[in-house]
Amino acid sequence: MYKQTLKIVIAMMTLMFSCQSKAIAISSLFEVADLNTHLADIQVINNDGKDMFINLEMSKVRYIDGKKVEEKLNKDNVGDWTFRVSPSQMILKPGERKTIRMLNDCDEDCEFSEDQVYAVSVTPVPYSEGRKSAVAVAFGYKVYFIDPASEVRIDYDLKRISKDKISFENRSNTMLNAVLNLCTKNFNSDCIYEYRLLPNSKREFKLPLKSQEQSTLKFSVINANEVVHERVTL
Repeated sequence: MYKQTLKIVIAMMTLMFSCQSKAIAISSLFEVADLNTHLADIQVINNDGKDMFINLEMSKVRYIDGKKVEEKLNKDNVGDWTFRVSPSQMILKPGERKTIRMLNDCDEDCEFSEDQVYAVSVTPVPYSEGRKSAVAVAFGYKVYFIDPASEVRIDYDLKRISKDKISFENRSNTMLNAVLNLCTKNFNSDCIYEYRLLPNSKREFKLPLKSQEQSTLKFSVINANEVVHERVTL
C-alpha cells in the first residue's frame, strides 16, 4: 500500500512540475519503457494562445568516469541508433493535445547490461501564417526515456554529510531514485522529495529546510521499473 501510494504521489509531482510552462505542458519528464514493447508515450499540450511548432531533438545519455555525456542524434550516426520518436515535429493549435511515442526499436537485441537512457528535448516555437518565428523560442523541456537493464545490479551509497546535505552515489547499472517522505498525515506533493541519479553518477543534494533539524531521515530507494524498493534510514 505504501509503495503504491508513493508511486501515485511521485507521478502527480512530475505532472505538476511539468505544467509550469506558459507555452506548453508535458505529461511526464521521466518515462520508463514497457518491458515487452520497449516504448512509452508522453502527451504535449499547447497552453499558449497561439499556434506552436514543436521540435524534438534526441540524444543518448551516459555517465563516463562520473561525467555526464550526451551524444546527439545527427545525420552521421542515425544508422546506428535504435531509439525513435514519432512524430519528430508537430504543430499544436491553442489548447490542442497530442501524443509523442518514444521507442527503443531493439528488435531481437533487447538484453541490456545497464539502463538505456535517452533524452528528448521538446522545444516550442510560435508559428503563424505557415512560418516559424525566427526570434521567439518559448521555454522547453527535456524528457528522459529509460529502457531498464535486463538484470538489475544494485550498488549505491547514500549518506548524510551535514544537517542540510546528503551525498548520493549510484554505482548500479540502473537509475536510482531516493525518495524522502516527510509527510505526517496524508501523502501529498508538499512533503515528498526525490533525488534521482543515473548509473555511474554521484551528486550532493540539499535537503529541504523542514528536514534539517530532524535527527533521522527515512528514504525509499527505488529503481526505474521498481524492481528495487529499499528503505534507508540516515
